[in-house]
Amino acid sequence: MTLIKSNKIIHIFDDDKFIDPAIKLFESVYPGMGEYWIIKNDNEVFNYVRSGLVKRFNAFNQENFKSFVREINQLEDSNPIVFFHALEYTKQKIVLELSNRVTKVWFIWGYDLYGNWPLLKKNIFEEYTKSFIHQTEKQRVNHNLIFNNFNFWLFKNLVFFKHILPLKIINVLRANYDTIFYKAAKKIDVVVPVVLGELNILKQMGIEATYAPFTYGSIEDLLGDKIDENVFESNNILVGNSADPSNNHIEVFLKLSKMDLENRKVYVPLSYGGNDVYKDYIIRKGQELLGNNFVPLTDFIHLEKYNEILLSCSVLIFNHVRQQGVGNIIIMGYLGARIFINSKSPVYKTYKDLGIKIFNFKSLKSADLISLNKEEHELNKKLLFDLYSEEAVKNKIKELFSIVTKVRRSKNIKD
Repeated sequence: MTLIKSNKIIHIFDDDKFIDPAIKLFESVYPGMGEYWIIKNDNEVFNYVRSGLVKRFNAFNQENFKSFVREINQLEDSNPIVFFHALEYTKQKIVLELSNRVTKVWFIWGYDLYGNWPLLKKNIFEEYTKSFIHQTEKQRVNHNLIFNNFNFWLFKNLVFFKHILPLKIINVLRANYDTIFYKAAKKIDVVVPVVLGELNILKQMGIEATYAPFTYGSIEDLLGDKIDENVFESNNILVGNSADPSNNHIEVFLKLSKMDLENRKVYVPLSYGGNDVYKDYIIRKGQELLGNNFVPLTDFIHLEKYNEILLSCSVLIFNHVRQQGVGNIIIMGYLGARIFINSKSPVYKTYKDLGIKIFNFKSLKSADLISLNKEEHELNKKLLFDLYSEEAVKNKIKELFSIVTKVRRSKNIKD
């Protein structure tokens, strides 16, 4: 393995479509400061990442894993920084092996938080989607424990109750809450959520990491030469952003099936995430409930072509309970689409608090299948540009690095 260099910020990614834009952003602000590692088997082809700056790290080889961690822990400058882009299982294991003097930064992607924490995972599916999952997926269910805030409170305070509670209950609490994910999350120094609303979730989990901002891509990069266009003359609908069940597609299809869609196309991206069983089910139900209006997008589409589809849509419907698909929301809001989001999502509350014009999915009616009016569009356009323009995004990187540097300095003083 190529040796990790000292005085570099170490980024650890998976092979994902967001990585190239992220590397481009980091290099545009602090060129040469990052070292970019992609977790990938030795002979596996990259599906999305094209940047020539990335290095491959086969974390599934035990010797490679140990060597990688050891090199970070032994860096000569004695105060390394590691950016974990999504905290999935392999990165959780890395976090647990790193010394306390390593500054650990977690960029929350959504699935890594909601998919790993039982108090969140059980609540991200709506009624019909939940029913399908229970019928088709083999899930580990511990019938000895109900996931609720009281049981988590017991777990957090086991030191006070360990002489009172039966050993069986203690073991069940530890098995369900004291997971690799939770142990890793507790060791994180800085968290970078997509939306501020997720900070409250972390606090409820007892994670007191420092907040820092970042956005994967700017409006200029996302829209390219389409930046001056709008969707006022469009009439199609975009539903969801992936084939993951957390999109709660069925609830959307059922609502739309009761409306007169006329000749509107209902585009449903299904090339990303999820599994074939759920994807096949969604395609079948989409055709059954929406007929010829239903257009599943099953193959990966490059950004330019995807933007053309977005420009044909005047309405965006995201029925996620968890944070997901924020990039699509930014683009469509900037272009003037009417956006409907599940009101349980932290995205809904965050954007409402910011004054951005978005709508509760449950309030959707046939008359709402139109774009924003010009006044609403101008408001969203200004607010979103202020948050996600190239200048704003680069300023977030500067703030991120400033915060991380202060946290690192503080850790060294304590040591």
